[in-house]
Amino acid sequence: MGNLKELARADRFELQILGKLKLEGSSAPAESCLCNTVNISTSGALVETGFIVPKGSLVKYAFTLPGTDRSVEITGEIIRVEAVTDAPRRVRPSGETPRKILRYGIMFLDLNDSDRVAMDEFLTFYRKRNEHQRT
Repeated sequence: MGNLKELARADRFELQILGKLKLEGSSAPAESCLCNTVNISTSGALVETGFIVPKGSLVKYAFTLPGTDRSVEITGEIIRVEAVTDAPRRVRPSGETPRKILRYGIMFLDLNDSDRVAMDEFLTFYRKRNEHQRT
């Protein structure tokens, strides 16, 4: 899949989707983490997590399209990393210092045709629903 120009051009949708990131080629459970999707398009996603994933890493990004039982798993590359300065940091019951929240830009590398169609249909529905709610 795409290059940076294509990624910048794709329509992005602000959605709250729980996802999972796993470093590509790793079988260790410690090398995977939950993430919150901030926005998504058919060419990439912006996610937040407290785990550190180096820029340039290949990851598997898995999530379920909201309101469906359709699971999607995509290989992507971390192309952007930034700290989230406005995220609330709750004190953990154990007294541990909460992790710093980081945002990762993921460029999708292998979105297969059936997942692309499912995402296109979902994002089209989401766009129309939001436009209808604004009118």
